Amino acid sequence: MNKKGTSSGLGKVYRFTLSQLYKNKANMVTFIILVAIAAFAIPVLSFFMGSGNPDGATFYTSVMTMEDFLNRDTVDSDARYTLQYAYSIIVMIVCIFSTTYIVRAIIEEKTSKLVETLMVSIRSDAMILGKILAVITFVFSMIISAIAAFAASYLITGIFRDVSFVSEKLEAAGITSEMFHLGLDIFFIIIFSALLACVSLSLIAALSGAGCSSMEDMESANMAATMIILACYMATVIIAPLGSGAAVFMSLCPFLSCFAAPAYYMTGDIGIGILASSWLIQAVCIFIIYRLSGRVYDSLIIYKGSRLKMGAIFGMAVSRKEGK
Repeated sequence: MNKKGTSSGLGKVYRFTLSQLYKNKANMVTFIILVAIAAFAIPVLSFFMGSGNPDGATFYTSVMTMEDFLNRDTVDSDARYTLQYAYSIIVMIVCIFSTTYIVRAIIEEKTSKLVETLMVSIRSDAMILGKILAVITFVFSMIISAIAAFAASYLITGIFRDVSFVSEKLEAAGITSEMFHLGLDIFFIIIFSALLACVSLSLIAALSGAGCSSMEDMESANMAATMIILACYMATVIIAPLGSGAAVFMSLCPFLSCFAAPAYYMTGDIGIGILASSWLIQAVCIFIIYRLSGRVYDSLIIYKGSRLKMGAIFGMAVSRKEGK
């Protein structure tokens, strides 16, 4: 085989997979429905919860520095739980979308023999990473479009109707408008942490999908990554009401950190050093999983038979390492 470098193959797989995702009618229907729900959420709710008076629609905010925010009074339990719950459920949804698309794309290409053709000129590690990055790009574009539609809906609806119920509900949960105006650093932290979570869990999903031989195994293949996602989500939501005592542990625990660290940072329970350490730990986990997957992905692509469980797949990777 005359396989080219990883970067060249990665780009080809990324572009091909991304184009296929956007060409798929089912994917685009999901995309449009999600954006439409976000766009019509505020207008519909305003008829049930708003007064119809645009004079009360203004959402006043004040901007504070990060130092002032971190030195302010301790965030109450309701606000802490709301922040953690909201962030965790967003990451959970993004990760489930990503892993589901990854598993389906890999199994479809494997059953159609397309992946065997691609591997003639593209390395397996470039193939798996290219697919993951393409899927994450698609999912993030869908989520960001939905957020943009929701924001535009809020602003436009506020011109004609009372949308103050949004700020009132947030304040009732202990969330003030100040928490949403801390600068671009918070948006970067949220996006980067969610990206790390998606990459790490998508690598596991890709391995699970590669261990399947037919589309009938897709649901079972999704379960491996989905169970990890749900476990991380449940752990962060359950522990959040306990306060800041577990902040450092939750922020430095692999997989859990991407679900917990940004919220703890926003509430002032951890500093930038702990947050950066959580990113580093997650990056190391991604590297380890990526290297392990590279050892067995070639064999999994040509594997035919009953679905391989994750324990067996990682066992193959470890045994190959010991055999070298």
